[in-house]
Amino acid sequence: MEERQQDSLERQDFAWLVIMSLLFFALVAAALWSEYATAWRPFQTRFKRDLAQAGRLEDARKFHSGIKQIWNPELGLVDRCVTCHLSYEWGGILPASLPQPLTPHPALPFMQHHPFERFGCTTCHAGQGWATTARGAHLGGAGWEEPMLSKRLAASCGVGEDELIQMRCNFCHRRDSSTQGMDDINLAKKLFKKKKCIICHTVEGQGGHTAPDLTFEGDKNPELFDFSHVSGPKTAFNWHVQHLIDAGKVSPGTAMPDFHFPPEQARALALLILSWRRIDYPPQYIPAPVAPPAAQPVSSSQPSPFH
Repeated sequence: MEERQQDSLERQDFAWLVIMSLLFFALVAAALWSEYATAWRPFQTRFKRDLAQAGRLEDARKFHSGIKQIWNPELGLVDRCVTCHLSYEWGGILPASLPQPLTPHPALPFMQHHPFERFGCTTCHAGQGWATTARGAHLGGAGWEEPMLSKRLAASCGVGEDELIQMRCNFCHRRDSSTQGMDDINLAKKLFKKKKCIICHTVEGQGGHTAPDLTFEGDKNPELFDFSHVSGPKTAFNWHVQHLIDAGKVSPGTAMPDFHFPPEQARALALLILSWRRIDYPPQYIPAPVAPPAAQPVSSSQPSPFH
């Protein structure tokens, strides 16, 4: 009787052991498949083929699949965008006609001052550099608050993608009087100086105290704006644009004059104001102010312009 009971228990244990073993192998197989069947693997396979077709056989041979990243401890930056955007620094070798995410980065004039190994991707384009999926990198997720600059994001804010990028560039270049590739921001800086906004507003400790401090206006939460007299989307950008066009209507009783800026000037100024945010980049990443060119002495052989 005891032998039969023991035999029955052993059979039950064996059955459970078989079931648990099969479950274990199923989980291992699922994990291996999940690792292999990643969204980025086909891009890396094509990238390797594109390198070979471009005559870079040795580079293609040395390329190995896996998560790629730009790591910069100075900025605390880990950008895994290059896991998919593999051609980012292969412009001139791989064709610009390659579809995204394999399109090489355009050879913009200012790129020589912004090398990838120092600035990465998210410094300029925003997004979640730690992510390993396109959705996580572009749109963010729980606990991540910085979506990538894109046409969709720009449209939701009522601006253009180029305008968003200019705003982000000015995080570092705010002290430049003019910056290459930032036409809207450059216009706004001229207008801000021409209209003597600094008489009433304080910016970085300088200016008057009869109007709000604008030093970090870009950090202000849109919920703190009064949209009672604003038409259209309830965004900080739209509030500033309408306030710059007709301050008395948007903020009844305000001491700010109604400058009645044309829409293009109001938009440029709104972009400038919203680009003024707190940043924690190391000092070596902040461009030094460019001194104005020294006045040339008048030659004795030339008539003075004052005579």
